Amino acid sequence: MMNHKNILVALGLVWLLGTTSATAATAATVNGMKITVKEANKALKVLTKGKMTWKKLPKEGKEQLIQMMAPAKLISAAASKQLTSKEKKAALSSFWMQKKISKIKISDAEAKNAYNKMRKVAKKVKSKTKIPPFKKAKHGLKLQIAQERVVSKLIKKAKIRLK
Repeated sequence: MMNHKNILVALGLVWLLGTTSATAATAATVNGMKITVKEANKALKVLTKGKMTWKKLPKEGKEQLIQMMAPAKLISAAASKQLTSKEKKAALSSFWMQKKISKIKISDAEAKNAYNKMRKVAKKVKSKTKIPPFKKAKHGLKLQIAQERVVSKLIKKAKIRLK
């Protein structure tokens, strides 16, 4: 099962591969789609922290790199063909939100504070929903708090007018 980090890496590679020039030198093709040397170098820069380039990479390493990059090309092509415009916008929005959330750090203390508030509200309204122990709820709470921060920042910058 893929975790959030793997999904972000895969989506990042899809984005990375989808944003390069078609006129660059070709490193390989996948179902007729070019993987350029420029794309390969971008991927290598990320994977090797700038220590390796396509030109220096031995043939076996090139084959491994292309095998790693191929799924992103295939996913990008399939998504372009099979997703509706509305689905593409939703996927892009979701990816953007995950990217923003991943950069926000929420402390355990902040999560515990939110957890305690949630418990107080539940008790006050006599909720019958069982609240899980903090240890189980912590990750979800941190994600929720981060998401609320991103949305709050967007709303503060928005110019909303009724007509």
